[in-house]
Amino acid sequence: MRTILITGATDGIGLALAHLYQREDARLVLIGRRPLSTLTDPLFHRTNYCQLDLNDEHCMAALSSWLQEQGIHQLDLVIHNAAVGYVGVPAAQSPANLRAMVQVNLWAPIALSHMLFPLVERARGKLVFISSVATALPSPEYATYTATKAALEGFVRSWQVELAAEQSPVTLQIIRPGATRTAMHAKSGADLQKLRPERFPSAATVAGFIASKIAHPTRTATVGALNRLIYAVAQTIEGLVDFSWQRLHRRSRALPAGQMTQGERRHCVITGAADGIGRALAEAFAEAGYIITGIDVDRERAQQLTEAMTTAGHTITFLAADLAALDDLPTVVEALQERPPIDLFIHNAGISAVGPFSSSNLARQRAVLDINFTAPLLLTGQLLHKQLLAPEATFAFISSLSRFTGYPGATVYAATKDGIASYARSLGVAIASAGHHVLTIYPGPTRTAHARRYSPDNRREMKRMPPEQLAALIVQAVQARRRTLIPGIANRSAAWLGKLLPTVAEQLMRRTIYQKLPRP
Repeated sequence: MRTILITGATDGIGLALAHLYQREDARLVLIGRRPLSTLTDPLFHRTNYCQLDLNDEHCMAALSSWLQEQGIHQLDLVIHNAAVGYVGVPAAQSPANLRAMVQVNLWAPIALSHMLFPLVERARGKLVFISSVATALPSPEYATYTATKAALEGFVRSWQVELAAEQSPVTLQIIRPGATRTAMHAKSGADLQKLRPERFPSAATVAGFIASKIAHPTRTATVGALNRLIYAVAQTIEGLVDFSWQRLHRRSRALPAGQMTQGERRHCVITGAADGIGRALAEAFAEAGYIITGIDVDRERAQQLTEAMTTAGHTITFLAADLAALDDLPTVVEALQERPPIDLFIHNAGISAVGPFSSSNLARQRAVLDINFTAPLLLTGQLLHKQLLAPEATFAFISSLSRFTGYPGATVYAATKDGIASYARSLGVAIASAGHHVLTIYPGPTRTAHARRYSPDNRREMKRMPPEQLAALIVQAVQARRRTLIPGIANRSAAWLGKLLPTVAEQLMRRTIYQKLPRP
């Protein structure tokens, strides 16, 4: 008898999957937020249902205890199905709602997979991650939801390469359903009259398709012929899709823009500005005529840069802030309210954590997620909500070449960079009607202390792109109001290789990076 764990099992697709596998006489482990006493379906009982709120930081320990109490020591199949949604413009999403979405949709599957991996490995089992066909599209009213699902896919793709390299008996699978007739639309705040969810396939129908995909060994699967066509076309002509969505959205919605007094100099805000790429960006945009506000946790380097740039005749101010301290971000926004309206905001700050994910330090991985992904989304939403942007302002997001090649050995880092790229696409559509713009940058190896710290092989460091060169290319891209930038011929070639021959790109990343990492 197989043992199958399903999250989000009390409603929608999760409930339909539970009933399907019950008919196959599997032992079920069902996870949901609702108290058992409120569940009228006889499927649920004390020995198969664990009440768990995945938005609770302590839920992992609670599940571990419950599994031990039930004598469950191996899992044949884990289906990460639970998710929450939000429908609306990024400016209107509350910070609490955004953080809950990141926690439930992204962090909970990552942390649960880390905890449950030994149980799945013991059964030579499978971990399934329910994503969405929407990850192929810019989603202006579903920006955070789509970003969390894209990040989840980035995490899984890189972990798949790691497990293949280790010849692990555990398999991972991404499954992308399309729109489904469930209660999630109403819970997310969608306009049901406009959406008409009754035209979508039922949860039972979609669950049947998902189960059929799980039964096959494919790494990724998209449910439904139409969804497969949409996904393939959107991936192939991404730029044209984004342009078309921007034109469509521009006719239907407008967002208020901040005001700027005539004669003021342009204002650029850069996170992680004290060192590396951030410092190069501060210097380059100061040369281009911007006043600079840097945000960084490193007070010493910030002071050094302030003195150097002031001596050179530039204007720069630093805000001391740790972006991993998400509760403190409102203070950062309040401080920016005292500064001039923002013409350019560059989300540059980032950290990494390297090594095999299965044996990694989960607290360190959480810091990577918060700094690289959650903080940029929170800051962006609040800047829009409080109307701190100048007319025709630009957001620039530093993603990574790993978006195209994967990054085994840095799975959560890869997740954050995939998620940021997805969010930037959706945001670009959402704020185009206000005259604002979004640029996404995909740098490859750059000659910084950050790269040196996390790379397993620095013998070819001098071949990495100097941060000053990267910064100069970003200045040009901002001035030209470009949508994307992959800097350098070598990086563009690697990106195309990842698009056209993803398996080859993964093998190269496995040999050049993952296999050179020290093992615990």
